Amino acid sequence: METIHLKTADPVSQQLLRSAAQRGIDLFWDRYEKAQPQDGFMRLGLYCPFECMYGPCRIDPFGRGPALGICGLDRDQMVAATMLRLCHQGAMQALAAAPHCTGSDELASSSVLGALIDTALSATQQETLCCSEIFETAGLLQRSSPSHEELLTRALRLGLLTLALVEQASTPAGADTLECSLGYGVFPETGVRIGFSGRPPRDLIQALEQALLKEPESPAVLLSLGDWLQVDDRFIPIGTTSGEAELVLSSGAIHLLVAGPGTDPGLLHVSEQTGVPVVLNNTTPDAIDILKRARTRAELSSHPDPFTDVSAELLTRVIMSATSFSMAVVSDSVDQVALIGGSDTPHLPLGSLTADLVSGLADSGIRIAGWGDTALWMAKQTQAEAPGQQPLTLENGQGPLLAVKGLAAAGKLDALRGICFTGIKDVKDFSMALGLAYLGCRVSMATPIPVQGSKNVVHSLARMIGDHGGELLHFDHPAEAESLTDWFTAV
Repeated sequence: METIHLKTADPVSQQLLRSAAQRGIDLFWDRYEKAQPQDGFMRLGLYCPFECMYGPCRIDPFGRGPALGICGLDRDQMVAATMLRLCHQGAMQALAAAPHCTGSDELASSSVLGALIDTALSATQQETLCCSEIFETAGLLQRSSPSHEELLTRALRLGLLTLALVEQASTPAGADTLECSLGYGVFPETGVRIGFSGRPPRDLIQALEQALLKEPESPAVLLSLGDWLQVDDRFIPIGTTSGEAELVLSSGAIHLLVAGPGTDPGLLHVSEQTGVPVVLNNTTPDAIDILKRARTRAELSSHPDPFTDVSAELLTRVIMSATSFSMAVVSDSVDQVALIGGSDTPHLPLGSLTADLVSGLADSGIRIAGWGDTALWMAKQTQAEAPGQQPLTLENGQGPLLAVKGLAAAGKLDALRGICFTGIKDVKDFSMALGLAYLGCRVSMATPIPVQGSKNVVHSLARMIGDHGGELLHFDHPAEAESLTDWFTAV
């Protein structure tokens, strides 16, 4: 385990890694290492996204092999169509979470976001967006012949659609800010611990809470394993980032896992290895039965508690609306804002990029706001190094969009230095990142994106976003903090 620091920057997590390795438990770092080298064609975007039965087709990046797909698709079209497929999947993911939208609907959005989108589209005389474009795109992903620029334009429009759908899917909080407990410190020293992952039904969480109130003599706690789960006017305590969730399960600290839609299969895999009971969303669970199973597991567990020496829990105020963000910025007389957020990724040591970015921007006078796993890492770092300077935490559903709307409403959008996605886990985040850049924001992605296989696509993408006043910084390798810090502070 001499390379343990390349996996996570958290010392408690490093101890859990050592323990899991000694017991032979397979975790997502192990699966990542076994997957190397990952497909170079896919990393460059030089694999066919149409998935017809002629293929699969690939284009040689060095010009010594195939220059066209079997159907005649060229390099530029292949890379651009790959971008379109990713954005299409991202928009579909956002649409699934916005049940009031249908394919025939015109785009509905708040006045602030609607004005930003209208400004972006009018810059290049484009038509109004419509949700039906998501389904029309499916036709372009079937041996399509448009130019790479036409495919990229459609991808960027889907990015804007994703932003509007994400806004509609957001649940009103009923409050400007909500308090949330974070970190390993939320694990109690005694009692039963029930972990939640994915998007479990809220009524099940509420039923469990009611059942616990009826049995105060048998303490139990409900914890989220990396997901921001809001119930009524509060969040369930978040014990881990998403990348640490398998570690916590492997430690024996969780006595039952409630796995909702969106749960990583790796969590189920680790639960099976360690004997942790799992309640799946496709069952009809009973709260009393869940508590009984969790208590039985706790009584049988022989693992030492890994969190007995962990410091007190961290607390953060989660900004739930664009209005509350603009009020925070205005009241603090903030002149510059950096938005930094995203998911844990095995490409980089967990927490290290966030820590280096926050440290690099510490003396720049830039106010930092974060979302997702990055916000949890920020809370850990500032608690240890600068407890009075904690960055703002954004509601995870809208993330950076919430801050962009708040700044625009306050007339301070020019204060935004940039938006950095430190890690992208799913295609919705990718589509959102492109949409924000197309709105006119400076956006960077630390996770490599599959465009390097075509210089024409790279140049066209930069020009199209630039025509809208935006910027997209991306790499062909996991980004380093120094490059991103320089990007944020560049005039």
